[in-house]
Amino acid sequence: MRHPFFTLQWLRILGLVTLFSVAPSAWAVTLMPSGAPYLSVGAGALNLVGAVDDGGYNHTPAEFDAEYQSGFRFYGIGYMLGLLANTDGGVDGYGGLYADLALTPHWILTPEAALSGYSQGTSKNMGSTFLFRLELGLAYQMDDGGRLGLKIAHLSNGDLYSRNPGENELLIT
Repeated sequence: MRHPFFTLQWLRILGLVTLFSVAPSAWAVTLMPSGAPYLSVGAGALNLVGAVDDGGYNHTPAEFDAEYQSGFRFYGIGYMLGLLANTDGGVDGYGGLYADLALTPHWILTPEAALSGYSQGTSKNMGSTFLFRLELGLAYQMDDGGRLGLKIAHLSNGDLYSRNPGENELLIT
């Protein structure tokens, strides 16, 4: 049975109407100022989409992440340091910049950009030791300041080398 209302054109129109009918106060996003530092720990999966490298690596090992986010922020931008290890022996140490964007008093969006050093172990061959890391986290901040959220990340050498398989991660933090 076909539902003519659910055509792509009607879904686009419905999406635009919904988007523009949201109250203007819901559009207010606040760049959070300096505050308390955070130590974030997470667990998830490396190589989430199963991209295969030249050696045939097509495995999705578990990974564990610990990340320190500074409390000091200059115009809302702070620094962070992290260490990630997976169950195939791969280790990634990284450092970079982040910003906390308050979507509501409790929902925090955190984009991050970092440079990292990667040791492969028996994990995925990333084409180099020097890598770039991009992350986007969404967390619920409780009244006591603690956060529970999800983080997606992409790690690659940015095509600086002939091989750039890249990998994507999903973490619960």
